[in-house]
Amino acid sequence: MQKKIVPPKSPKYYIIVAIGKGEDYLLMQNDYFDLLVQGEEVLLRTKKVGFPLKSFDLVTRDHPRIKINSFPTLRIALTEIDSEHVIGSWLPLIEVTVSADKMNAYLIMNASQKELDDNKQELLLQAEKVLDEKGVIYGRTYLEGEIFTLGEPMIAATGTPSQEGSAAIITYIDLPEKKPVIREDGSADYYEMNFVTPVKVGEWLGEKIPAQYGIEGSDVFGNSLPALKGLDAKLVYDRKTVKEEVGEDKIVLRAIYDGALEFTIGVVGVGKQLNVIGDVGPETGSITFDGSVSISGTVLAGFSVVATGDISVEGKEGVTNAKLIQSSAGDVYIKGGFFGGGSSIIKAKGTIFIKHANNCKMYGKEVHVGLYLLGTDVISECVFVNKNRGKIIGGQIEALFTIETAFAGNSHERTTILQATGIKMDSLNTKIQDMAKDLQGHQGILGKLEKQALGFEKTAANLTGHQARVYEQLVKEIKLNKETISELNAKIQHDLRTKKKAVQAQINVTKEAYPGTIIQIGSKTSTLHNSAKGIFKIVDGVLNV
Repeated sequence: MQKKIVPPKSPKYYIIVAIGKGEDYLLMQNDYFDLLVQGEEVLLRTKKVGFPLKSFDLVTRDHPRIKINSFPTLRIALTEIDSEHVIGSWLPLIEVTVSADKMNAYLIMNASQKELDDNKQELLLQAEKVLDEKGVIYGRTYLEGEIFTLGEPMIAATGTPSQEGSAAIITYIDLPEKKPVIREDGSADYYEMNFVTPVKVGEWLGEKIPAQYGIEGSDVFGNSLPALKGLDAKLVYDRKTVKEEVGEDKIVLRAIYDGALEFTIGVVGVGKQLNVIGDVGPETGSITFDGSVSISGTVLAGFSVVATGDISVEGKEGVTNAKLIQSSAGDVYIKGGFFGGGSSIIKAKGTIFIKHANNCKMYGKEVHVGLYLLGTDVISECVFVNKNRGKIIGGQIEALFTIETAFAGNSHERTTILQATGIKMDSLNTKIQDMAKDLQGHQGILGKLEKQALGFEKTAANLTGHQARVYEQLVKEIKLNKETISELNAKIQHDLRTKKKAVQAQINVTKEAYPGTIIQIGSKTSTLHNSAKGIFKIVDGVLNV
């Protein structure tokens, strides 16, 4: 075998350019050691000690295919004469690796810069061949134009990810906002709003255009990647009152029967609706209805309207001396105002919208008034009387958070009480904690009762006498505990929501609060002796009146 020996500057060593026969060959030799390749291993045979470990970098630089496995092993090998150590691995000239998701192939060229400069075309052809052998056929990089960082991976192929299709599109019928609007018609002011939205059987209430599939992709091996479907969405509706119609390209929601449009916690539905043409009076009697009530006229003196849904009284002349108007789960709208006899009551689980109110009592989550409150008592979370011209004269207005009006009291110094109580956080937290403990106790009792009931499960139908009575009582107690748990949970959630939305109690009089007006925020009270206006609240523990 002929050898071409190139002596380095320092330390003295010889690079063997020609290689031996077979799989094993002498890679290089110098005065200190022989470096051999056996299969995929690199061996060091030391002849003389004293070769600096740091100088071995020159060797690996000249032979990029050497990968040192352990420098401690190399250190030992350089100090043991006539011994042979495996110091590293002999890397392929061209390496190709593929990412776990098969979307990227990487190429590493373990050659010296001189080898690349002298044999670039041959190396590139070999790289293409290795990629072919690995089965990398898709998204290949044009290697001829690439700049190689020798020994470092470069992207040789990139797959195309599958594309996600368009997301499902949900559309619902618009629910007109129940917001009081004051507008002028000539010289008369009146209160107008779209309160109840009637729905006919079969009417369109919403639709869903299903999610679509996108475009297929491919990994670097040419394997097809299935197209992704867009994000789905669910139609939310009351299945008792609304049905689905499945078409070729969409799903449509339609009303099952006539009624009033409802959106309860984002769920579209059709509520039962009673339409009274004319007045509630001797011809109709007082009304109690499970659903919404729309009255085109008024409610006559002494008569009542009680409903679970929204109540709308559309008569422009308003309501005079009606006994009770109450919605246990919805809102109340009285277009023409209310004239009470001191004992008339308006109640709503939600919001009361009214043009004006005289000598009555109102209870609602919010109260919106278009013109004035005269001699009226109100209990609510927030009370809004038109801030540009609205008036509160006489009566007692008690709000949890906010009272807003343009004028309070009058020039005759009529006693008018405005009270914003605010939330006592300590008391509310204690209340929530007590209910939570009570809830936990009932859940424990329920668990024990249900465990006892399991013992009767198989024989319940055949029980008689004392055992039958015991089982019956057990079933009753389970039911009562479940109802109590449900009520406690609802109360806890309500108080948590109240706590979350709590704001500082305040009273906002935008134009003038007359002498005789009593301003109370929390436990702080002040009676006005001079006119005032502004936002009244507690500042540094003091009522800023």
